Amino acid sequence: MRADTLGGNHAANARHLPWPYGIIAKGATMITIELEGRKIRVPEGLTVIEALWDTGHEVKRGIGCLSGLCGACTVAYLEAGAQRVKFGLGCQTVVAEGMNVIMLPYFPSRIAQYDMATMANPLQDLPEQYPELSACNDCKACNICPEWIHVAGFVKSAKDGEYATVAEKVKDCHLCGLCASRCPKSIAPQYVGLYIQRSCARQQPIPPNLEKRLSEMAVLADDADFARVLLMSEDEPKDYCRKVL
Repeated sequence: MRADTLGGNHAANARHLPWPYGIIAKGATMITIELEGRKIRVPEGLTVIEALWDTGHEVKRGIGCLSGLCGACTVAYLEAGAQRVKFGLGCQTVVAEGMNVIMLPYFPSRIAQYDMATMANPLQDLPEQYPELSACNDCKACNICPEWIHVAGFVKSAKDGEYATVAEKVKDCHLCGLCASRCPKSIAPQYVGLYIQRSCARQQPIPPNLEKRLSEMAVLADDADFARVLLMSEDEPKDYCRKVL
């Protein structure tokens, strides 16, 4: 027994899945949702991505880690009886009866081009790299983060020079770009946060264990045995390591 299909190459998708989509378990509860503008029936408990696959959609764009980390599968959805559209990740958002949901396209955002290794103080260069930051009027339209980051809050902190606060707040950002898609001033908060996070990290001392390992790796570059390993084919290192050990 198959779920209602809307076309697409279900078989092509199914080859890459660990379980048989499109086959309804005995006794499964079916719900009706509006997916990409078309009403369909799917088993209860599926995520948006799973519902797309289950109904035969060949989803190529917007599929990444499927673990809620990469931010590729952003969706907009309206729950039954609700008036406010919500945003989330397709691999984490579970469909519900009467839900209206669409996949969102990639939103183009400007990212500054820089080489932080050549910059004496990257944080001082923030206004030069992202001059649009000063145009923020705190409208809070950017507060739609699927990771519950208070985007408007860290943008304000960036404007106020509270860089350590920004670096801490953006740790869970996966650069999905939803915040940038809503900014009327064309600010890309995700890239501003990334720039500040990188800048703050450069000001921190290198941990002793990492510094030690980097020194060891630098010595390896001049090691004859290591140079020989680099020239080996894919299978040769296995035999080499067995002999050494």
